[in-house]
Amino acid sequence: MIKKSIDDVEEELVTKAGSTETTIKWLITDKDGPTHFATRRFEIKPGGKVGLHQHPEEHHVYVLNGVANFVDINGVIFKAKKDDVVYIPPNELHGIKNESEENFIFICIIPYLK
Repeated sequence: MIKKSIDDVEEELVTKAGSTETTIKWLITDKDGPTHFATRRFEIKPGGKVGLHQHPEEHHVYVLNGVANFVDINGVIFKAKKDDVVYIPPNELHGIKNESEENFIFICIIPYLK
């Protein structure tokens, strides 16, 4: 077993796909021992976004704070708020826009593809 403090995990700026005002912390990775899943923490500031993108990994999302729009190529799909869970299938175009006045914070678990 391992234990970490979130304060000891490096925060990185997310810039892929035109993302803005978004950071990520890789909480649990293959460097910690897991071979199947990575656990990440995202924070999107008010007015920020994760740009529209797709990839072969599915996403399991648990919202810790705030409200944001999950979008696809056609626009808003739905709003997600604290304690909501979201599943994003592999290869589905998706993005997230925080149009609220508080930080949108969520945990996202993805598989390692082999």
